[in-house]
Amino acid sequence: MNPTGTVLVLSLLGASPALSQDPLCARREPCTVVETLDAGKDAQGRPLQVKHVELGWADVETSDKFLGRKFGPGGRKAEGSRADGQCEAAEWWLVRPSQPAQLLLSVCNNGYGAAGVGEDSVTVSDNRFSHDQHGGSRQRWTVSRTLQLSPLRLVIEGHRSSDSMAEDGKEDGDYWDLEQLRGDVVRAAPECEEGEPSLGERTLPYLPQVQVDKAYLEGGWKQAGLGACGFESGNFLLGNQDDPKDASLKALLVAPDTLLVEVRDDKWTGPSAKWLNDDHVELWLAPKPPQELTGCGKPTAEQLPSQWGIRIADGKVFPAFGSPKQTLQVERAEMPDKKGYRMKLKLPTPFQAISVVYSDSDSGKKQELMLATSLVKFGRPETLNPVRVVPPAEATCSVKNGQLAVVPGPVKKTEPDVAVLRME
Repeated sequence: MNPTGTVLVLSLLGASPALSQDPLCARREPCTVVETLDAGKDAQGRPLQVKHVELGWADVETSDKFLGRKFGPGGRKAEGSRADGQCEAAEWWLVRPSQPAQLLLSVCNNGYGAAGVGEDSVTVSDNRFSHDQHGGSRQRWTVSRTLQLSPLRLVIEGHRSSDSMAEDGKEDGDYWDLEQLRGDVVRAAPECEEGEPSLGERTLPYLPQVQVDKAYLEGGWKQAGLGACGFESGNFLLGNQDDPKDASLKALLVAPDTLLVEVRDDKWTGPSAKWLNDDHVELWLAPKPPQELTGCGKPTAEQLPSQWGIRIADGKVFPAFGSPKQTLQVERAEMPDKKGYRMKLKLPTPFQAISVVYSDSDSGKKQELMLATSLVKFGRPETLNPVRVVPPAEATCSVKNGQLAVVPGPVKKTEPDVAVLRME
């Protein structure tokens, strides 16, 4: 008899599948390792595996104490039903040579909402473990997170929600990549009052606020670029760009009141009698988070943004939209390669929305190209960038090879039987 046939006969006789003898299932019946997935290699070149363990059915009320931890022995059954107040228990474990197995995730699926359509989707790839949890009733939601396995840290998180009864598939959500310090908020087109104009669906990129070295903040920014930490504009408000070397803009908040801006261009114009026709940076600030504004009708007086122009040629500041009375403090330095300028701006606070625009005028007669950190609509605070404050425990930025680079925070120590991913 071939090996496959042997396993089949043993199963029919009532014996547990061979995989249930895995150490992860010791004294934990019912328990079966249903998958062992290749997860690439760790930093030392050692193989990584993820094991998926099914643990039968548990009472919802008693299972709560195990969520985020290894399920204890007993209290579970091989058969059950959500209709009887039970949930399906499962775990995923990281297995590494010469180290104890580490619990990555534990769940007990009770349908995750009145609709009973809840699911847990797991994907394992090279040094990555991704989990999507879906649930809800009429309002459906998804929580997505991705772990780096070596060293163990959260690298991506996101949330999405939608109305299952809506025909247009409108979806709200947010996404954040902790490695790249990039992400955005998506707001579906709202249901505005009849006759009230709407901005429609909005995708609002986060502008990160990141802690940098004290020496960089005090003067190092004049010599070292914003590098991978700088948020690079990718939105054209005016014109288009045939040559990427023509102009570029990066921005980075390095304190609640301090913004660094890096502009490159192949031709500089100004100063002239009309700053709007000179090469300049436009700064927008608003008091409310843009993702919390509906985009219906006109913004109220309390929501209106303020705008300033900063001329590249001399760093002079010009109040613009909203005629702001607060001023900006500007320090300006030419880049060492003579191909651009950096500016350190001291901003009026508080604000919860910001956008930066570079206006390029090669002719010196009109605005010809406008690059921005978001799709700014003139005077509309709902279109600015939300601020994403990055805690130092998550990441900081430090100079490497003449440019700022993302430095991940310290790896958090987790007990082997405590899940790295905790359910909210």
